Amino acid sequence: MEPYSDSFEHLRHEIQRLDLLLRRAVAVMRHPAQPIGGQEFRGLVISEGEIDDILESADFMGDRWRREAASQQTLQPIDEKLAEIRAAIDGRRAASPEGGPRLTLPYLAQQFGLSQAEVDLLLIALAPELEPRYETLYAYLQDDVTRKHPSVDLSLNLVCRTEREKLFARRLLGPDAPLLHYQLLRLEDEPQDRQAPFSRKFLKLSTPVLRFLLDEAPDTAESGRLSSPQADAASAELSAGSQAMLHGAIESILRGASRQNVIRLRGDEQDSLEAAAQILAAAFSYSLLSVDFAQAEAEPSRILTAIRDATLFDALLAISAPPPVPGESGARQARMERQIWAEIARVQGPVALLGPPVAFTDLPAENADVRVWTIDVTGPEFASRHEAWEQSLAAAGTTADANALADGFHFGGARVRQAVSLAFTTAALRDPSNPQPTQSDFTAAGRSLSTPNLTRFAVAIVPRYTWADVILPADKMAQLRAIGARVRFRRRVLDEWGFGQKLSRGKGNIALFTGQPGTGKTMAAEAMANELGLNLFQIDLSTVVSKYIGETESNLSAIFREAENTATLLFFDEADALFSKRTEVKDAHDRYANQEVNYLLQRVEQYEGLVILATNLQKNMDDAFLRRLQFVVDFPMPAEAQRELIWRTQFPPAAPRDSSLDLPFLARQFKLSGGSIRNIVFAAAFAAAEEGAPIGMRHLTAALRMETLKEGKLLMKAELGPYFDLVQSPAREVKS
Repeated sequence: MEPYSDSFEHLRHEIQRLDLLLRRAVAVMRHPAQPIGGQEFRGLVISEGEIDDILESADFMGDRWRREAASQQTLQPIDEKLAEIRAAIDGRRAASPEGGPRLTLPYLAQQFGLSQAEVDLLLIALAPELEPRYETLYAYLQDDVTRKHPSVDLSLNLVCRTEREKLFARRLLGPDAPLLHYQLLRLEDEPQDRQAPFSRKFLKLSTPVLRFLLDEAPDTAESGRLSSPQADAASAELSAGSQAMLHGAIESILRGASRQNVIRLRGDEQDSLEAAAQILAAAFSYSLLSVDFAQAEAEPSRILTAIRDATLFDALLAISAPPPVPGESGARQARMERQIWAEIARVQGPVALLGPPVAFTDLPAENADVRVWTIDVTGPEFASRHEAWEQSLAAAGTTADANALADGFHFGGARVRQAVSLAFTTAALRDPSNPQPTQSDFTAAGRSLSTPNLTRFAVAIVPRYTWADVILPADKMAQLRAIGARVRFRRRVLDEWGFGQKLSRGKGNIALFTGQPGTGKTMAAEAMANELGLNLFQIDLSTVVSKYIGETESNLSAIFREAENTATLLFFDEADALFSKRTEVKDAHDRYANQEVNYLLQRVEQYEGLVILATNLQKNMDDAFLRRLQFVVDFPMPAEAQRELIWRTQFPPAAPRDSSLDLPFLARQFKLSGGSIRNIVFAAAFAAAEEGAPIGMRHLTAALRMETLKEGKLLMKAELGPYFDLVQSPAREVKS
């Protein structure tokens, strides 16, 4: 017998068999007496005769279907033809050679363990997707012109012959049966029949299944991100040791070491983990289906649809998980991990689990037959990154500090080349005739490629201040520069000089900035990020702190996970709100409040980047946290000389200034913070612009008066001295 040449030919043959099933059903439907309402009102009018038939119905097949024995003369030729076409389909499938074209419907049935009745239910749902005429047939068979999709009741009547078969077949559409469990089919309601009972719901074929059956390439996946792996580019994002372990596991799996394989990719660098997953997918000649754990946790059925899509489209399923956090969030994550282990045990191909070392650790006993390959994944070593930068810079004909770039950005290969290209684009926009990128252009390009996704919890700040803008005593400036040195020479001290071997944790840099408002804490953090070429994110505590148990820890975990191994400075303003002292436990509220602080102390110590915390209330900080700090920088109120310098630096070169400005007088008379001085100059500039005049003492004194009123203070005549008469509304002032 001639084999099928492709899936289309096979599906066409199966649809011919469905046509016979429908012809048989129509013959059964036409056997009872004609409704009183007339054929043209079929489905719109309920006659008395129909009511009598319903009352006389004796089983679950419905009266019309039960009477089919009375029409055996009509049905026998159709049944014989059905048997004949079934034999022909089976014969042609059996004749298909090993390694020939894959027939999509039999493949789907084999992968998900579908019976012939379940395959028929798929065909019933498939038919109206191929040809609108089936909608008319289904409406006729359901006595309702508005019901154009096959209901559960109609579908079971088409594939069953007795009431016992029909009752048993209901299980095929149960939530744990393959058709619905993996969402090959969905049960939906007609628009006019919301919340319909089970028997009146209709069968709807899932879009990915439809595309698979028709041999169409997937345009997308419902469950995650479907992509084609780029193994060559991905290799550059891994260390040599990680690549060697990956290739060892791949070789063993391809030799058939075990039927079910789970590759546990363990590490803290998400980019490197995803690169390892791409290498795996390419080695197995698969696409890559990436699923985010957070999305699966919010929608547990996503794991099932992911298994379906990975099976249908020959994709490596890669599930990325965050590190667990305490509280209810941690309990939910543990439950989700158990569900994932239970479901992936049914997957015949390899599965990749991505995450930190503490994720996916509890392999259930029932998964004993699954072989787990645990691979520690790390990014490219400094030498590899340095070589990639040197080669890309040389190829572009430019010179830059490859050592600093390799130390600041933990990526290599393709992304290094992309960063160099971005730097040249920036330079060309600045000077098209001579596009020569500077070191800062390369740094900005590297930042743009390693910026974490923190928009939910933080405000991204473009660093504009430099050390020249920060006015502090010499010893405080020395402390700030020492923090920068810790970051710049971290690799040399920890790696080259071997100090890192003495530290299992605490390799990051944590600094606390204390002082009154307006003394320059935020400005110093911005200048630090600018000097070091780091992304700067100011954490928004209103989005981090949650009243729900475990959510604060979960949010903090997301922040550190996103910022890990990227060139990012995390700036926590008003940090005492998070790092407050632990209290004696008197109730559940105290216990969970302390738990948040405990988790935060541990997570900050594990973070290997730069964290700066700012507070006005150091006395409220937990003592255990203060011991973990490398630096505590106190920002004092500026002295007179510093205040005068701050006054002068607030005026841009283009700002018009009156010759009568007496900045030494203002610095001497008013003990203001840098933030207050900035506010006064800014307000005075707008007042001068409104008058169309240069910025003068009357504008500054008026703005000074408004600034002091904000703080609940009144200006004294003795303070203003010769400039008292310049102040607006003198009745509000107090004369000494």
